[in-house]
Amino acid sequence: MKKLYILFCTAWLSLTGFAQYKYDNVLFKTVFLQDLCNELNSHPGAFLLDVRSPGEYADTSFMAMNLGRFKNAYNIEARELGKRIGEISNYKDKPVFVYCSHSQRSRRASKMLADSGFTQVFNINGGITGLRQLPAASNTCLYNKFETKKTYNIISATDLCNKISKARNDIFLLDVRDDSAFNHISPDARMNAYGYFKNTVHIPLADLEKQISNVPTGKEIIITDIFGDDATQAAELLKTKNYQNVSVLLEGYDRLLYTDPAQLPCMASAYVSKLPYKMINAQQLQGFLATTKEYLFLDARTTEEFTNKHKNYWQNLGHLQNAINIPAADISNQWAKIENYKTKPVIVYVFTGGAAAHETADALVKRGFTNVMVLQGGIFNIGWTAANIKGFVSLAGLRADIPAEN
Repeated sequence: MKKLYILFCTAWLSLTGFAQYKYDNVLFKTVFLQDLCNELNSHPGAFLLDVRSPGEYADTSFMAMNLGRFKNAYNIEARELGKRIGEISNYKDKPVFVYCSHSQRSRRASKMLADSGFTQVFNINGGITGLRQLPAASNTCLYNKFETKKTYNIISATDLCNKISKARNDIFLLDVRDDSAFNHISPDARMNAYGYFKNTVHIPLADLEKQISNVPTGKEIIITDIFGDDATQAAELLKTKNYQNVSVLLEGYDRLLYTDPAQLPCMASAYVSKLPYKMINAQQLQGFLATTKEYLFLDARTTEEFTNKHKNYWQNLGHLQNAINIPAADISNQWAKIENYKTKPVIVYVFTGGAAAHETADALVKRGFTNVMVLQGGIFNIGWTAANIKGFVSLAGLRADIPAEN
């Protein structure tokens, strides 16, 4: 399933494009999820437009993308909007709130609406995944506006961590990734980068049905994996076996590592990582840069990506300020460029995730570098976080030499 998930994400990225951020609060307004209820209450009769695929809208799509929808939202897929825009022409001068899964397609749709004469367009930053990542108890207003056909729960990293911190004995942590990834012996270095919570029971998805007796019936079963795809399949299986209280960690440990550690009190004591280096996400990076003066951004992408000459235009995102480019495949031949950073922070990044960043980090550690970090989500997530997570707009200034189209 890992390959299917990555292929899906690659196709999604190539379709969405990246230039939309420059239209934020210029052609249309943007709304952070924390402010959405107030905005909706301030615009009675607002129209909600869901621009995901019909399958995502109906919870019948690719497993991990079945995340529910806002109540009473109208669905027109982003790539169909141009020829179906007449269906919503009555809302040209009324508030239209646009959303998708991660707030990329919705930006493209918001620009199209604004270009077509819609005068009150609001893009919902973060999309449905952003909503599902918010703690449920402190966001009841938003969740009351939400619905899903799924019979299992989707739990945020924050809510899961809060349950673990309280040492609750009524939860059962079940990890369904394959053996090589769970045991950190996968040939794919990225798959080995994800840890797990203490007291987790590991049963690979392929073996779950025949080992179902090892899963208790009287507890909340919280299923984890790397990206969320295998976990959702496991949840569907457990529901067919009459398990009543089943939850899935939203987008798996991958999403957890995107979360601000300040929201995850359990990580220090309960999260187990086998990495010889650290992971750092965009939200952590903002705090790190505020207190650290000497560090190295090591760009492990190909020279074509670093110089904005990749054949896929959407992969040409410039680079981080003052970064040194050493492609992962060339690291062993270019130590002289970075030897003076052996005891200083070295932050390795690529486009998004990718094994190359982890392979480079491993090579650095073996070479004797003592303060190595991999940037979760790569350079793409720097721009995404700046645009979609409240309080992190300053991250946008970290990128340099961005082509006009991106």
